[in-house]
Amino acid sequence: MDEHFKNKAKAKELFDYLLKQVDKKIGKTKIISLPCCIHLFGTYDFLAALPKRESIEIRIGLDRVIGGPRMIQSVPLSSKSYKNCFEISSLKEIDDEFMGWLKESYYLKT
Repeated sequence: MDEHFKNKAKAKELFDYLLKQVDKKIGKTKIISLPCCIHLFGTYDFLAALPKRESIEIRIGLDRVIGGPRMIQSVPLSSKSYKNCFEISSLKEIDDEFMGWLKESYYLKT
């Protein structure tokens, strides 16, 4: 995990806050650090985090495209599954709406 956040203090702050919010508002998670990114697992793999210098890219799987100005990209994974991508650069972006999407992904059975 340390390598993901080397010289990325802002990303580490955002990620730590995100973890606290997930634990508090959604449920327990297991963290898996891969060479490419960090994955969070509930019952399923529900979130991938890619730390950048001043932000974190968050990717969540859902059965729909979220859309709207907050989403940077949506990629179809199958006819019923989409990877929705967000760029988080401030703590205020980890709000109730965003946490609702994470909760939806956390409980989605894939």
